[in-house]
Amino acid sequence: MAALTPDEQTPEHVVADDSTEQVETVVSETVTEVETAAPVDFPAVGSTGPVADAPPPAPTAYPAPPAPPTAPAATAPPVEPMYTSATPPQQVVYVHAPVPPRNAGNRGFGVLIAVLAAILYAILLAATAWISQYVLFGATGFEFLKTWDFYMPVAVFVIAFIIVAVIVNRAGWVAHVIGSLFVGAAVYFGSVGIVLLVNQLVFQQQDAPGLFFASAFYIVAAILAREVALWFGAIVSSRGKRVALKNAAARDEFQAKLAEFHAGTV
Repeated sequence: MAALTPDEQTPEHVVADDSTEQVETVVSETVTEVETAAPVDFPAVGSTGPVADAPPPAPTAYPAPPAPPTAPAATAPPVEPMYTSATPPQQVVYVHAPVPPRNAGNRGFGVLIAVLAAILYAILLAATAWISQYVLFGATGFEFLKTWDFYMPVAVFVIAFIIVAVIVNRAGWVAHVIGSLFVGAAVYFGSVGIVLLVNQLVFQQQDAPGLFFASAFYIVAAILAREVALWFGAIVSSRGKRVALKNAAARDEFQAKLAEFHAGTV
């Protein structure tokens, strides 16, 4: 290609020439550097001898010692989610059936009244005996208190009255009226019978039965026993009536509670 004169060169031609010159300059510099570099000697192929001026072997690499075990980090216990029930848990409620009431008695009070009545009966009997001996014989002493004939009706009275009080319990006054007749008869026949038994065993008198059964002392003792038992029986019967009313009220209350209990368990 013919060289262009300066007048024939266009701007494109000037740029192209400059680029060509720059490429040639770079290539020449690269070749110069390669030529001036130190030559590298390579061992011959198939040679088994030691390589001259070989680099020293690299040091043997040992594995790093294991790290000491570390305690596991404490972890907080898992938090369980809380659930709120819409309805409260059911609870078992034990309901005890009402216990039937125990009927109150009047026997203890009756026995106490019988003992007090026996004391009053002994005082009245002693006064009657003193009046009788004063009217009949003009005596004013208390010699009869030293004989067992006086204490026999008192002992029979207290035993008979206690028996009536235990049997009658909470009964009304009518029961004590009948019981007083039993007490009077027990005093009369019991006292005379015991005296006759003792007389038969000890004194052996032939006319003793008629003598003792006709004795004014035992007749009066029987009458006094009946009256004292009658009026003290009224005291016992009055309390027995109150006790019976309380028992009836307790039974009515128990029946009401029992009906309420059955209605609640259905």
